Amino acid sequence: MSSGIILYQSKYGATKKYAQWLQEETGFACMETKAAKLNQVCEYDTIILGGGVYASGIAGLSFLKRNIKFLTGKKILVFCVGASPYDESAIAQIRELHFKDELSAIILKCI
Repeated sequence: MSSGIILYQSKYGATKKYAQWLQEETGFACMETKAAKLNQVCEYDTIILGGGVYASGIAGLSFLKRNIKFLTGKKILVFCVGASPYDESAIAQIRELHFKDELSAIILKCI
């Protein structure tokens, strides 16, 4: 059985709500990114990170960027939440800016 954790950074509460829904569906642990410790996160096989999109950046993504070398072999998924209508070019821009090199294997979903 795979174990997982959902990390999130939520400014207005929407990302937190999505993280809680994912927790209910998966049974994974759930915590705010700012409270997460690398040694805790490394205990899990699957890491889901959620954050709002602000000026083409994803809140909380810095945790992954800073620690990606310690998370090798983990299944990592990132979801982002925004108030704008779905726009494939905006998603492509986010992917191009943030999901290259060590982060290129991460799955990105925008809600």
